[in-house]
Amino acid sequence: MLKLNWWATKRRCPPYFHLLMLRLNWWATKRRCPPYFNFHRIIYSCHPTFTGLFTVRINLGTTSTMKKIFLSLALSFIVIGCSKIEPIHIGSKDFTEQYILAEMVAQLLEHEKIPVKRSIPYGDTFSNLEAIKNGELDLYMEYNGTGLIMLGQPPINDGDKAFAKVKKLFKPLGLEWLDRLGFANNYVLLMRRDRALSLKIQKISDLVKITPNIRLALEPEFMERPLDGLSALKRRYGLNNMTSTVLDNSKAVIYQALLDGKVDVTEGFSTEGRIEDFGLEVLEDDLEFFPVYEPSPLVRQETLERYPQLRSVLQQLTGLIDTAKMRQMNREVELEGQDYQVVAQDFLVEHQLIDKQAHATKSEKFIVAAGLQNELGGSISKALRAVRKTFPGRRVKALQTADPLQAMTDGKARLGILSAESFFQMTDEFLPIPNQSVEAVGVIGTRMAHIVTLRDKSITTLAGIKKLGVGAKNGASYRSAKMVLTSLGLLDKITLLHNDDLAQQVAALKQQQLDGLFLMVPPGHEQLTAIMNQGIFKLISLKQWQEGNHLIRFPFFRLARIPANTYDQQPNMIETISTQMVLAGPTPVSNIVGDRGPATVISVSVQPLSDPVTILLNKELTTGEKLDPALPAAEVLTQRSKPISNPLNPSAIESGFNFLIILAIFFFFYLFLREGKKNMPREN
Repeated sequence: MLKLNWWATKRRCPPYFHLLMLRLNWWATKRRCPPYFNFHRIIYSCHPTFTGLFTVRINLGTTSTMKKIFLSLALSFIVIGCSKIEPIHIGSKDFTEQYILAEMVAQLLEHEKIPVKRSIPYGDTFSNLEAIKNGELDLYMEYNGTGLIMLGQPPINDGDKAFAKVKKLFKPLGLEWLDRLGFANNYVLLMRRDRALSLKIQKISDLVKITPNIRLALEPEFMERPLDGLSALKRRYGLNNMTSTVLDNSKAVIYQALLDGKVDVTEGFSTEGRIEDFGLEVLEDDLEFFPVYEPSPLVRQETLERYPQLRSVLQQLTGLIDTAKMRQMNREVELEGQDYQVVAQDFLVEHQLIDKQAHATKSEKFIVAAGLQNELGGSISKALRAVRKTFPGRRVKALQTADPLQAMTDGKARLGILSAESFFQMTDEFLPIPNQSVEAVGVIGTRMAHIVTLRDKSITTLAGIKKLGVGAKNGASYRSAKMVLTSLGLLDKITLLHNDDLAQQVAALKQQQLDGLFLMVPPGHEQLTAIMNQGIFKLISLKQWQEGNHLIRFPFFRLARIPANTYDQQPNMIETISTQMVLAGPTPVSNIVGDRGPATVISVSVQPLSDPVTILLNKELTTGEKLDPALPAAEVLTQRSKPISNPLNPSAIESGFNFLIILAIFFFFYLFLREGKKNMPREN
């Protein structure tokens, strides 16, 4: 009975339960029951709904059967009333990885018939930690490095040591760290790869090369963190010229600022899918400033006592998730528009931790084709961001291929990143005519012709080259080189060698198997920057394009200059040509006109864009530049709005003035008629 009273107090049972226990004790004494009250056994059954339901079998010796039944039922109902179900309250921080991990835990517990309450997200690190300390939350995913920082401890780079220390420090707080999930999500500093290459920045210490200020895009929490935030970072690396130019809770805003060149550096997490998707450079933490951040379930000890099976359920996630898998799941949510609940469920089903259940169907893929020399952090990321904003919820992916136009033709991609030369085909008379199957919908950027030769060679013009590497067959460089050499009359004098692997062509140039490379890429292209940083190559000009009728034959090739110091050891500007790089889609069948040129039929599975979608997509590209008039563009973008005529209903002043004029006209007309009658001769 004492055990039952203790249990009743623990379960916060009402006072009448204790009174009944006293009554039963009195009755048992009177009946001379043994000390243990003749309870032969108490069977605890963990029913899905009535957790804590007791089935009591009572042997009261000489007591009548009716009394036995009555007392058994009364005790059972009282115990049921005391066993009020308290769900496990699961929280999370406000970023994608936390959403996924918290949802995994919730679905695992629900699979084991344990009730849960979700707060996804609950708040930042500070909010979650305070909530679990005061009992508002039962568990959330925390990182060992963060746990140390929050308790004012120095950072530890060894994961095992950090985990052992946080377990020890958090125990007096009534909190327990369960086993780690298997990956680390460390803080990292990121740069656009092309900018990092041009400045030769590989580690955080190299940021000193950026002057006068290092512009940062940060989350507010990184500003506030006491030991591993911005202030501590500046002190450790001696980078006092770091300034937070963009401060926002949205990761999308932060990364867009970096990709648009508004900032130099941003902070991020090593498991974020955007790093790989946008081709960003992770700077080495050469002073080991950031501690290790390995996630584990942080649980209240009271909750583990209330649900003894909780520990074994969560143990199923131990060591199950590696960095690559976590990055992939983050990418599916952040960049492909998947629901984090679906992603979490798919992972658990894949590892046979829960049964497959019906859930929302994955959204349809939307493929954008890009060339092999398109940069992830440049043209591809810009196109993907615009398409994702225009088609929210779609799984937008890039398909890098040697010939993006062919990918669209085959129905493998709905849109493609093309430059001007892809919109034209050469006739037998070597004149370009438009390809009527595709049309431009918005400007992404610019490509310039770069002619690369060995620095120690005396080659100064295209005419001095015999073998020319032109990248992938039917790519932008290949097509442009053929048109340029055709117009210059050099096509039959220079051998064009194509190869999908640019590194192999660079090696061939080093070994003098090639005399030069023709690359149609944006200025500052990261691969070309890495090539030029070797110090053994130079760029030659294309001055001869200014002569003759080349600009008339190929009006989409515009005169341009590569700015001085764009590449290493390039002190002077280089005369060259440029084309617009655009996002293109299939031309609606109704707009295809027979005299536009030969039709390359786009697969019927590729649906043309509607006019409203085209306008929105054009707006989201945010370059501020209109399409080159030499390019076939979507009809809705070329329509000229008619000037609005003066309104039929003028202002009140104008109306009144016009009314007076009309009255005056009638008055003069009346006077004229009256005068005419006076002058008429009278009849006799």
